[in-house]
Amino acid sequence: MIYKRDRYLILDPCGVYPVRIAIPDYMRGHFCGKRNFLKSTGSRDIRQARLFRDAIALEFARLREQLKPQPSGSKVERIINDLRRIGSYAKDNPLQIGTPLQSCPSLLRMRDLYFLQFGDKRKLTTLSKTNKAVEQILAHLKKRDIHLREINRTVVTGWLDKLKKEKERALQTIQNYISSLAQIWDLAMNRYHDAPQATPWRGHGLEAKSSKVNYEVFTHVELAKVFSAFEGDAEMQAVILIGMYNGMRLNEICSLQVGNIRSIGDVPCFEVLEGKTKSAARLIQVHSCITHLVETLIHKPHDSFLFYHASITNRADGKRSTWRTQRFTRAKRNVLGEVGTERKVLHSLRHEFAQQLDRNQVPEDRIALLMGHDRGSTEAFKTYSKNSASPQELFGYINKIRYDENYTS
Repeated sequence: MIYKRDRYLILDPCGVYPVRIAIPDYMRGHFCGKRNFLKSTGSRDIRQARLFRDAIALEFARLREQLKPQPSGSKVERIINDLRRIGSYAKDNPLQIGTPLQSCPSLLRMRDLYFLQFGDKRKLTTLSKTNKAVEQILAHLKKRDIHLREINRTVVTGWLDKLKKEKERALQTIQNYISSLAQIWDLAMNRYHDAPQATPWRGHGLEAKSSKVNYEVFTHVELAKVFSAFEGDAEMQAVILIGMYNGMRLNEICSLQVGNIRSIGDVPCFEVLEGKTKSAARLIQVHSCITHLVETLIHKPHDSFLFYHASITNRADGKRSTWRTQRFTRAKRNVLGEVGTERKVLHSLRHEFAQQLDRNQVPEDRIALLMGHDRGSTEAFKTYSKNSASPQELFGYINKIRYDENYTS
């Protein structure tokens, strides 16, 4: 086991080292449902923080062992029960004499096989969701691994009922778990003779689409207040300005590197190489109001990234925007309050961008090009009309975006 010298220590924006320890499921009831135990060391000195961490971690480990559920029955009884379960399965599924057939692997091995087969075809975020779904169902069952045949519909519905009761779980998140696990079951059914021939992951009717939140745009007065709340945080203001004037997705902004800035003629452009959909890959002309800002960011990169926190973020799903989202939400609540602002988030800037283009009578297919949306279902748009707009035409549309206050003066 590799010793991690700074395990449980994180660094907050003020340079102080808090201690963060994940709370197991069986202990969360004693911590008001929290997923992490978080306490500040109050120190910017890593050596002092480690001493504080060691004392806290030791006491937390003792508490964890004290509260850890103990399996019922003696060790001998548990082993005998496992052997009987194997014997029962062997009786119902006798091995054929002759050429040995490869049996269906366990859930973790099927997950790895899924990654091996679709690793080059699925986005990193999709693979991350699949891995998360497997981890969640195993945590619910309190097992390190499990055979697919042991997960039946009753097990699945019980797990889903538990997830629905957790307020922080959106229906769309639960639907993502179901879809990911269903694909693993489909792969198993297509490859193995003894795989479950009926998937327990279909037909749950969560209606996740109807539960999606429709974001609301900020008034220009509200936006000015939130923007002013980040006075002194030039990077956060830069992220907001690019969202306001170019309508890019937050992760597209935070993932920008120096190499993603190109000039087409005299027009500087953001180059998005990949994203949420195939149409997300595009060139976006930089609004004339933030040209100077972009030039400044290019000349002060952070390991080739335009933004420092993007350069130090390394998540399994590849997202580099999570820290910005949380920081924006906290500032918005402090300035505007919580009532009536739940649907006004960083993504609302993208909605404002689209609305302004629409009010300025920009053609719908041009709006789709600028925002990275599909341009239509007809073959004319899908095949024969790709990238038909000139950079100069799109630049003219981009510069129709205006705000009451001059943010870039």
